[in-house]
Amino acid sequence: MGILRLCGVLALCACLAPVHAQEGTRTAQWLNARFTNTPEQCVGRSPAFVCSGVLVRSVPQSANADFWTLKDVAGSDLRFVFLRNDRSMAGLALGCGYLLFDGLSAAALGKAFQAVQDPVSPGAVLVSGWQAQAPAQLAIQALFHDSAQAGGLRCAQRNQLAYYQATGLWLPILRIAPGDPQAQVFGFAQQEQLYNGRRVAERLERRYRDALGGCRDGQAAAYCRGVLIRAVNGASGFHAWNPSSNSVTRNGVSFSYIRADVGTQRLAGTEGLIYRELAAPARQTLVMRCAYPANASSSAIPNSCRASCASQNINSVSAWRSRYGASPVSSCAFDPSAAAFELNIEVRAHGGAWNEIIIAPWPQNIGPQLTLEAAFLIRGSGGLNGARYIQRDYYQQAGKVIPVLRVDLTAANGQVFTFDPLDQNL
Repeated sequence: MGILRLCGVLALCACLAPVHAQEGTRTAQWLNARFTNTPEQCVGRSPAFVCSGVLVRSVPQSANADFWTLKDVAGSDLRFVFLRNDRSMAGLALGCGYLLFDGLSAAALGKAFQAVQDPVSPGAVLVSGWQAQAPAQLAIQALFHDSAQAGGLRCAQRNQLAYYQATGLWLPILRIAPGDPQAQVFGFAQQEQLYNGRRVAERLERRYRDALGGCRDGQAAAYCRGVLIRAVNGASGFHAWNPSSNSVTRNGVSFSYIRADVGTQRLAGTEGLIYRELAAPARQTLVMRCAYPANASSSAIPNSCRASCASQNINSVSAWRSRYGASPVSSCAFDPSAAAFELNIEVRAHGGAWNEIIIAPWPQNIGPQLTLEAAFLIRGSGGLNGARYIQRDYYQQAGKVIPVLRVDLTAANGQVFTFDPLDQNL
């Protein structure tokens, strides 16, 4: 009865709420439950793979055809590996591929498939009648990549995009770890989903348009709204998320702060990194030292922050413009208080060029501890290759995925941040 009840629950879940990519965590939990369920056979004496375990199929990373159309060299049946907790997975190298709903759930979804035990290989199942011309009707539940093998995630994301382009549906990408001692073989990470870039772009758009001023806790707006962006070249020999030697020497890393009411129309470079707001939870917090309303050429300032504007009695827009309006590059430094930060914005709102926010340097090579949100390129510039390099380098060094986004500060439709799946380089 326990086996029947589990199979029935899984099938009912499939009927009531078809799994979408947004429910990746639940998908992983579902698959882990199937993996640990080990009946000898299913209801009606059907084979065990109908209601338990997981059928997975690897695809070559170098394949140049849609993954669901790839067939085995011999015969018309497709061979799937049957994964289950009571079966040996020693030496199993899966790379990347896709997996199926269990037989009961597939039938409940109208995606039933025919399968038999492979007579040659006890650990494999042969699926027949595969209708590759109708991918949305196939019993594919998710994509996977083997977390222990290089290139797997890139392969899975390529497959995710191909399936979306063919069907308009997002399949979740799962990490698979066949040897997990706790039998948590399947895992889900939001950052690994190709569609996550759209969510990041939407989140940045909301922060960009949030011009309410300081934060509720009294800190400057950079701690909770607006967007901190750092122009930096993507090239070998330097990890873009590290402070440069010049930044370390002068105790300041230069960022820009963009927000709808700031009116920035161009940045210091064509590519770089976007960071979370300063108050976002992080293992390594970033600290703002001072701010300038324009490019201050801080790379030539010994301590990055000149004398404060407050020390010169510059506490209004008119006072600043009277002294620095003709030469914004020589401006005094506004301190990081909420009031001073807003005045820094007001004195040169809609000035066009970038402002400069000075952040205290952080230790080298701590990429995983930083709150990086995206790599970016300026739309219409030559920054795509550099942004792609940054994304790829960060994934290789930190094991985390950040999307490549396009930034258009003069967009006619007002959409500053956009995500294009074809820009990604994983």
